[in-house]
Amino acid sequence: MLYTPQVLIVEDEPAVRELLSRVLADDGYAVTGVGTAREALRVVQNADFEVIIVDMSLPDADGIDLVRQIHSDVPYVQVLAISGMMVADLPQTVRSAGAAATLMKPTTGGKVRAAIHQLLTPRIESRVIAGVAA
Repeated sequence: MLYTPQVLIVEDEPAVRELLSRVLADDGYAVTGVGTAREALRVVQNADFEVIIVDMSLPDADGIDLVRQIHSDVPYVQVLAISGMMVADLPQTVRSAGAAATLMKPTTGGKVRAAIHQLLTPRIESRVIAGVAA
């Protein structure tokens, strides 16, 4: 059975969400995209994501609060926080809330790919090893 990492994109700008979705889907990830924190929390309850990309500026919640909630609900998931305003102590604050990595917008498909790959590499290797050992 082929392993397909599940990625959730929480981004309120449809064009950005679609671009990220297309880039990651082209790389073989199973991608779900939502535009609000409320939708994100709903789908997190019903699916097993390896990575969740969270925009820090959402219309219905503070991104840091969403990262904190996700980390509390599913502590094993890797969160990538993205923002066009990743200034001052925001990167450290979101990492303290549970994000594994941060990215500044605007970004490129290559940077998103690299960040996702870095977050998933240990997980993919452990699943392959676990699959071989089983």
